[in-house]
Amino acid sequence: MEFLLTAVLLVPIVVTLVLLFFKAEKKLLGVIHVAGSIFFSVLALILVSNVVEGDRYFAFDQLIFIDSLGGVFLTLIAVTGLLINIYAVKYMEWEVEKGELTQKDVKLFFVLSHIFIFTMTLSILANNMAVMWAAIEATTLSSVFMVALKKGKRSTESGWKYIVICSIGLAFALYATILLYGAGFSVIGDGHDAMLWTSLMDNAELIDADALKLIFVFALIGYGTKAGLAPTHTWLPDVHSEGPSPASAMLSAVLLKCAVLAIVRYYGIVGNSMVGFEYVQNLMLIISLITIFIAALFILRQHDVKRMFAYHSVEHIGIIAFGFGIGGPLGIFAALFHTLTHSLTKALAFCVSGNIIKIYGTRDMTKMGGLVKVAPATAVLFGIAICSLAGVPLLAIFASEFMMIEAGLSTGQYVAIALFIIGLAIVFIGIFSHFNDIMFGEPKGEILSGEVELSANLPLIALAGLVIIFGIFSVDSWMTLLSNATKIIVGI
Repeated sequence: MEFLLTAVLLVPIVVTLVLLFFKAEKKLLGVIHVAGSIFFSVLALILVSNVVEGDRYFAFDQLIFIDSLGGVFLTLIAVTGLLINIYAVKYMEWEVEKGELTQKDVKLFFVLSHIFIFTMTLSILANNMAVMWAAIEATTLSSVFMVALKKGKRSTESGWKYIVICSIGLAFALYATILLYGAGFSVIGDGHDAMLWTSLMDNAELIDADALKLIFVFALIGYGTKAGLAPTHTWLPDVHSEGPSPASAMLSAVLLKCAVLAIVRYYGIVGNSMVGFEYVQNLMLIISLITIFIAALFILRQHDVKRMFAYHSVEHIGIIAFGFGIGGPLGIFAALFHTLTHSLTKALAFCVSGNIIKIYGTRDMTKMGGLVKVAPATAVLFGIAICSLAGVPLLAIFASEFMMIEAGLSTGQYVAIALFIIGLAIVFIGIFSHFNDIMFGEPKGEILSGEVELSANLPLIALAGLVIIFGIFSVDSWMTLLSNATKIIVGI
């Protein structure tokens, strides 16, 4: 297991070096990129399979570890990240054909993709909270150049906005790290152990309650900025809309969840201390409902397809936070389940937007129309993404949202559930008004191409299949992993 933990971190670095120094033709670069992604994903899933039943393993003097909670988030990188990287090969070919990018830019994007995977994986596997903080900060540096790949004015501006806002936010997370170390050291008495999530969790009841209240506020502001929680979400729509579609998919589907995991680590420690879960749940409820309503109102007035999906990322991060705000085993389970359902759905949505932009040559939804006639396969994939984001029954996101409502009603949180449903209703109205504009009627603008190649749609078909599977079926191993991750958070 120590070898697997090491290998999962080393593989993206090795692939990065191979891509960086290997002068290859464009097709071979794509092969190396995909092969490296597959190898990483296989190792990651083997690693996760060993913690499904609740075991945990350490490496490097406990600096690195994997438990069921980390396994949930590592699964997102392994599954969703792989399918996005496969789609990216074809997408980059389109960008080169249009003259938007050069082959050198494509090589840079592949290199940055694997650096990005390394930083996200490190943030998930870090048992040392300072290493986690540094890794999440590093995700900003590795992904910002993916966003600004085209070097245009708007993409460059969005990249700078991303760096500035997230760096300021993560400064608050650094304060939380320092304060928690100080509070933990006064109890544990060992500098090494006072930095470890596992040790802090074991000694949570002994840590000063007043200090933990302040620490959680700093952590929620800091990592909440990176996750996309309001009101510090403003970087997200710009960054997700300006970057290449695979970069937007990776940011929304995977990166935001790494910041969520950091919040959850603090949530578990504070909840299991003398402070109790009521304090952290109330904070999460307030910030989640604010986030959902702000996103819902912006979704109504969007005309840019990628900005619309970006605001859906804000909304669904709010929904994940809402699950933790409802609390209890079912609420937390639902929130963790939603990390997967949103990851799959948003990866599908942003990659499909890449198809749509290729077909119409624009991101403006008012200039589209008739997608169901122009590109039927893309239309079906787009429809599945939209319906899942809206919470339509039998699709993945409906299952997790239904569990949150059930958890809230069972604990008597009727006002919160009523506000939650109102927010979802606003989003439902907004997203289907845009859906109708794109799917039906006569095309309102120029059509540059018809249906995209099957090779581009195959990873999207896989994502759509997973969205349907997790909406209909109970996947036993995944449910067991989620149950054991929930037990870690609630301290069982």
